[in-house]
Amino acid sequence: MPRNRDGKIVAANEGEIARLTEVFRNRSISRREFNFALGALGLSAVAAGGLVSTAGQSLAATPKRGGTVRVATHSGGPNETLDPTKFTFYPDYARAFMFYNGLVRLNGNLVPEPELAESFEPNANATEWTFRLRKDVVFHDGTPLTSADVIYTLNRHRDTEVASNVASFVAEVEEIIAEDKHTVRVKMRSPDADFATALGLWQFMIVRDGTTDFSTANGTGPFLLKEFDPGVRSVAERNPNYYKNGLPYVDAIEFFPISDSVARINSLLSGDADMITDVPPLAIGQIEQSPGHEVLSTPSGRFFPFVMMTDRAPTDNNDLRLAVKYLQDREKIVASIFKGAATVANDHSISPLDPMYCNELPQRQYDPDKAKFHLRASGFEGPLQLKAANVAFGAEEMALLFQQNAAKIGLKVDVQRVPIDGYWSSTWMKSPFHMGGWNMRPVASVMLTLKHLSSAEWNETRFKNERFDKLLVESRGVTDQVRRKEMFCEMETMIHNEGGTVAPAFVNLVDGISSKVKGNWPMPLENLSGGQFPESVWLDV
Repeated sequence: MPRNRDGKIVAANEGEIARLTEVFRNRSISRREFNFALGALGLSAVAAGGLVSTAGQSLAATPKRGGTVRVATHSGGPNETLDPTKFTFYPDYARAFMFYNGLVRLNGNLVPEPELAESFEPNANATEWTFRLRKDVVFHDGTPLTSADVIYTLNRHRDTEVASNVASFVAEVEEIIAEDKHTVRVKMRSPDADFATALGLWQFMIVRDGTTDFSTANGTGPFLLKEFDPGVRSVAERNPNYYKNGLPYVDAIEFFPISDSVARINSLLSGDADMITDVPPLAIGQIEQSPGHEVLSTPSGRFFPFVMMTDRAPTDNNDLRLAVKYLQDREKIVASIFKGAATVANDHSISPLDPMYCNELPQRQYDPDKAKFHLRASGFEGPLQLKAANVAFGAEEMALLFQQNAAKIGLKVDVQRVPIDGYWSSTWMKSPFHMGGWNMRPVASVMLTLKHLSSAEWNETRFKNERFDKLLVESRGVTDQVRRKEMFCEMETMIHNEGGTVAPAFVNLVDGISSKVKGNWPMPLENLSGGQFPESVWLDV
C-alpha cells in the first residue's frame, strides 16, 4: 500500500492505479498525465512511491529500510552552500531535502502541500496568508520548531544584507506576525495568490531562529550532516528524531559531483554510484541496455538559453537579438542534439507544461531571410562573440549549430568555450552574449519574477519593462484564470519580441538509476524527483 509523508498507510484505489500503470506502460498517456491521474486519486507522486518505480511501473511492494545510496550529480563546485538563501546548484537543492523542511512542499503536480505548516490558507483576496505549524517538530539540535523560526527565516530573505537569491518573492511582504507560538500570519502589500507555491522553492527551507553559522546544517530534515566538502562530497546520516513516522528509508546518502558525463555514466554502470543526474541523450540507450539499470526521462521546462544582455553593446540592439532568434533551427535542435528528449521553445521562459503558456503566440521558426533582414537593420557587422560552457549536454552543441547558421547569412560568430568551473561567477551575467541554464519553476509568476522582473537578482538579460513589471505584480492577485492567462500572454509576447532570452528548446530531465533503487518519481522542476529523493528512495536488496 502507498504511504503518506508521515509513513502512514493511506487508502487508494489499487485497481485504478494498476489500470493507469498499464496504460502508462503502453505509452497511451504521458508521464505528466500519469502523474496528474495519480493526483486525482488523492496521491502525490511521493505517496505513490511504493507503487511506482523509477520508470513509472508498478512495484506494489513495501519499502525496505537500510543501506546507503550514492548519488553522482552533474553540477557542483566550491560555491555550494548550506545556507538556503544562497541555494543555486542542484547539489544545494538535493541537500535542502536532506537537512531541512519548508513550510510547504510541492508535489508532482506542482501543488503546495503542508509540510512544517500543518495547514495554510489565504484570506479572500490573498493579501494575508496564515500558516499553522506542526507541534511535533524539532531541529537537529533538539530545539522545538516555533513561529519565531519561521519569522526569522522569512525575514532573512527580506534583509538586503543577506542578499537572498529569492528576495523578489518577499518584496511585497509588509509584515510577519506571530499570532501564537505555532501560528504565523504574513501580510502583503498587494495580493499574491502564488505565495504558498513560491514557498515550496528550495531556498525557503526553515532555519532555526538566530542562525548565522551555516558551516553545518541545523535543520528539521530527515538526515543529519556528517560531512560537507563543497564541490567534493557530502555525507548525510538518518535523523532518528525525524517527525515523519517511518522516514527516511535509507541509513545514509553519499553525494558527489562528477561534471564529465562519460565518467558519471561509468560510475553508474560500474556500481560506484546508484543514481546519476543529467544523462546525455546519446547515452540513454547505453544505460537502458545495461542489466540492472534504468532511465527516468521527465518532460520539463528546463532550458539552456542564449543570453543576450540588453544593457550593453552589441546585444542592446533588438534587431540583432531578433536576428539571433531567427537563426535557431529548433526542430533540428530537438531531433538531432536532444534525440527527441525535448520540445520546441519559443524565446520566452514558460513551457507548454505550464497552464499559463501562451498558445496564441505564433511559434518562431528558423528563417535565414528574416535573420538577414534584422541583421542589416541592426547595422552590426560582426564578429559576434559568444561565450559557451558545458552548462549541460546540448548547450555547446546549440552554440556550434548557431555559429554554422549565422555563417550562412554572413554573420561571423566566435564561439569562445569557457570552462564550467567558475563559469557562473566569472561569465554568467557579465558577458554580453553567453549561455545560461534554467530549470522549470512551479508557476509562471515564479519563473518570470526570478528571470525577468527588472529588480530580480537573476535577471540575466537585464530586461527592463515597466509595463511588464506592472502586469507581473498585478497577476499575482488575479484569480480569474482567463484574465490571468491574457496577462501572461502579454508578458510572454514582450519577452518573445523584445527580450534577450533566446530559448530554442525545453529539455527533459534524464536520470540514470540502479534498478535496486526504488521510490523516485517524475517531477518537472529538477532531476531525481525535484531533489526530493532523500526522503522517498529505498533499496530493494
